[in-house]
Amino acid sequence: MADKKAFVFDTNFIIQNPKLDEVIEKLKDEYSVYVSQVSIDERIAQQCRELKEKFDEIEQCRSKYAQYINIKLKTTYSEQVTIYQLGIQEKYVSYFGQNIIPFNKDGKTLETIIARANQKEPPFAIDKNASDKGFKDCLLWLSLLEYFKNNGEKEVVFVTDDKNAFKNHTDFLTKEFEDVTGKHIEIQPNSFYKDSLKKKEEVIIQNNEKALPDVSQLRDRIQSVLESLCYVEGYDYWGNQTLYKTFLTSQKFDAEYMQKVFEGLGYDIEQYIFEKTVSATKILGWDDRISDGEVNISMSAIEEAKKLHDEILKNYPDYVQQFYFTAANILNCNFAEPQLTMDKDDDLPF
Repeated sequence: MADKKAFVFDTNFIIQNPKLDEVIEKLKDEYSVYVSQVSIDERIAQQCRELKEKFDEIEQCRSKYAQYINIKLKTTYSEQVTIYQLGIQEKYVSYFGQNIIPFNKDGKTLETIIARANQKEPPFAIDKNASDKGFKDCLLWLSLLEYFKNNGEKEVVFVTDDKNAFKNHTDFLTKEFEDVTGKHIEIQPNSFYKDSLKKKEEVIIQNNEKALPDVSQLRDRIQSVLESLCYVEGYDYWGNQTLYKTFLTSQKFDAEYMQKVFEGLGYDIEQYIFEKTVSATKILGWDDRISDGEVNISMSAIEEAKKLHDEILKNYPDYVQQFYFTAANILNCNFAEPQLTMDKDDDLPF
C-alpha cells in the first residue's frame, strides 16, 4: 500500500463534522489524521463563550426577578471554564494522540505574524484596504510549516472552507509550504472529505462487481434433474404417454425447506442404497405436507440430485441460495390446494 498522506483540517471542518472519532475511523486506511492545537484552542474558546452566555442569562434573571426569587449557583463560571478546558483537551488527545500539531507561543512567532499582517501576506488578506483579520489563521499556517518541516508525511491535505484566508491564496501558500518543508500540500474545501468517502464507496462497489457465470446449460440440467423428483414418464391404460406424479404437497416449498432436503440426500441414499425406487415421503418429507404419489422416485434420480447439489456447492458457492429457490419453484409444480370437507348439514344456512 502507498504511503499515507496527512489529513489536516481547519476549525470550520470540526464544526461541520463534530463526530471526529468517526472521521478518523473512515480516513485511517488512507490518511494520518491531524488536528492543530490552534483549532483545539479555538473550539475551547467557542464553547466557553457559549457557557458565558448561559451564566450571563442566569445573572439577568437574578437581577430581573430579585424580588421574587433567590438564585444560588451550584458552580461558578471560572470553575466550569477550567473543566471545559481540561475536558475538551483530553478528548482531543484521546482521539488524536501524538497527531496534535503544536504552535510556538514565543516572541518570534508573534513578530512573524505581525510582519505578515503588515505586509498583507497570506493568510492575511492581500487587499490593502482589508482589515488585519486572520491572526488565528496565520498562527495555524505557521504551525503547519513548522511541524511538517521536520515531521510527518511527505504529502499533506489541508481542508478548510475559509476562502479569504486559504482558498483564495492557494498558489502562494502551496509554494511557500514546498519551499519551507520540501513537501507538497493540497488545500481543499471541507467537501473533499465526503467526496473522498463517496469515491471510495464507488471503488468498493466496482471491485465487488464480478462477471456472472455462464449457467445456460446448467439451467436445463437443474430443470431436468429436479423434474425427475416430481414425476415419472409412462403410459396409461390406453397407451397414451402420461406423467405420473411421485408426490403431492399441501404446502409450497421454500428455499429453507429445500436446503434441508438437499443436505439430507447423502444420508437418504445411504439408508436405501440397494433400492431402485424410494417413496417421496422418505426423501422429501420433513413435515406432514408430503403425500406419496402414484409412483416412487428412482434412486438414480436421487443420486443425480445429490451430484448436482455437490457441484453447485463447489463451483457456484455464491449462488447456493438461488439454487434452493429455483428447486422450490420447480417442486411446487406438485402443489395441490387442500380441499376443505364439510358435513352435509353445514352446507345449509343456519
